[in-house]
Amino acid sequence: MKYCSKCKKIHHNKELTQCPKCRRKLIDDPNYNSPVNIITANGFELERIKSALTDAEIPFSVKEERYDTGLQILNSAPPENCSFFVPLSRYDEAVDTLIGIGALDENTLQALDKEDEAFLEKSRENEKNDELPEDKARMIRILSFIAFLAILAGFVFLTDHLLSFITPLFQ
Repeated sequence: MKYCSKCKKIHHNKELTQCPKCRRKLIDDPNYNSPVNIITANGFELERIKSALTDAEIPFSVKEERYDTGLQILNSAPPENCSFFVPLSRYDEAVDTLIGIGALDENTLQALDKEDEAFLEKSRENEKNDELPEDKARMIRILSFIAFLAILAGFVFLTDHLLSFITPLFQ
């Protein structure tokens, strides 16, 4: 699997060394959080894809294409062409979801080979290793809340102390 860091596209041809679209050198082992441009859509299809990815709990971002004129802002129309980006670790789930709703055609997609599937599995494991266990995350939230209260109490104390010096000047 090759990855273009500019176009954010995955290329399955192992012989490619540069992106056919932008001519940038392709990366062999992208980060598991690297954004991947999975599909470009507009109008009703745009909303269908947003809903499907949200329902599947797949994180995504949407970016409007640069060459759009922006006239849709004047008449409140939806953006013309928007690209959807998903993390590399969730790429195959997103593809399955989009095939399920008919946004992607299974026949036009190039199938992942064993090496690509192993790479995606490894990237998912890395993502899971980066997540904090529930008890540690809860402890961090509690400690953060206590630290916030301590900072707030310190601010109130210092303000009160400062006012005790300033108040006699105005009497």
